[in-house]
Amino acid sequence: MSSEKRDAIREVIVVEGKYDVLKVRAVFESPVISTEGFGIYKRADLLRHLDALSRTCGILLLTDGDAAGRQIRDFIRSRVSGRVLVAYIPDLYGKEKRKTSPSAEGKLGVEGMSREVIREAVRRAGASFLEGGALPPPEEIVTRTTLYEDGLFGGGESRALRKEFCLLAALPERMSVTSLLEAVNLFLGRAGYEALRDQAKKNLGKE
Repeated sequence: MSSEKRDAIREVIVVEGKYDVLKVRAVFESPVISTEGFGIYKRADLLRHLDALSRTCGILLLTDGDAAGRQIRDFIRSRVSGRVLVAYIPDLYGKEKRKTSPSAEGKLGVEGMSREVIREAVRRAGASFLEGGALPPPEEIVTRTTLYEDGLFGGGESRALRKEFCLLAALPERMSVTSLLEAVNLFLGRAGYEALRDQAKKNLGKE
């Protein structure tokens, strides 16, 4: 991770793959979500999450400039009902360092762009840059210990409870504990978390 100062925007940034996530997180402090490439087509839970985010903080689509990137971008735009911004990267030709050959169209993807190009693309998309370059602190921190004590991980029935919680919160079903914590603290806060936790337990007959 770069030691350079990172910016923050209000919108959640949506990219195609894990290497794009790493590149964008080096530029922006804001949450970044991967579509897992064309995996988004089979992820109804992820689409629900993106739709919910579009209706709260908004989402910013930062996909590659090739045909696949356009297809993924158009698919998401047709499936969400809230605020969607689109960032366009320029057509630069070459290949990323980790690859042995260029892409089918010979264009660099998001991971191959410089920090300055990514930042400018996001700015031109109309993103809401936050003053001071930092996200506001969450309402109240929910910790890994909180999730453990509440049965959301580490127990025999944790998977079922976490699945029900994510469904109620419009979060993707397949989330790591770290990602779940980030989402809870950024989008729900302590009060929202506790309300959904209690409802999830009630729905599963745990209360």
